[in-house]
Amino acid sequence: MHQHSDGRYELLDLIRARRASIQAFVRNLEPRGKWLSIVSIVSSAVVSALTAGPAFGGTKFTEMAAAMTHTADDSVIWRGLCFGAVALSILAAISTNMLRSSEAATRLAKAEACNAALEGLETMLHFGQIPMADAVTQYQQHVAEIPFIPELMYPGGQVGSVGRVGPAGPVGHQHYPPPPPRR
Repeated sequence: MHQHSDGRYELLDLIRARRASIQAFVRNLEPRGKWLSIVSIVSSAVVSALTAGPAFGGTKFTEMAAAMTHTADDSVIWRGLCFGAVALSILAAISTNMLRSSEAATRLAKAEACNAALEGLETMLHFGQIPMADAVTQYQQHVAEIPFIPELMYPGGQVGSVGRVGPAGPVGHQHYPPPPPRR
């Protein structure tokens, strides 16, 4: 690791690694949550449309639909609409419950808030605006809020020391000179 008396480089590396893991988590979770929400909303809307015709039009609606589709028995229309509504209701219920059970929205909000807090801590630490002991305490507090996000591990089993993070891990290393000690 780095040879600096108070460990600022090491903490900056830990913060950067943790922020990279948070950003990876957000990139993976956000599309899944959006997809589940869209499936749920669209399925529910289509269910409403499928049941609206028979609900408002009654037998006249099904007789007209049977005539338009050249179906002799209007019960085929009723059964088809009911089957479609049931299938889409099940799909909407499953996607809604998957979204809720994963707590995607809550986790996403916590992850983004923690990333912003760690960014602020990184800046304060970089410019020497916070004592090292306070920075370590704040880092621990922020990380404790996101136990569902694993730390990124890099070759050799080490955490941290990141510059840019590519799909296979860190790409290059970026280290800043240590800030002057606070007086």
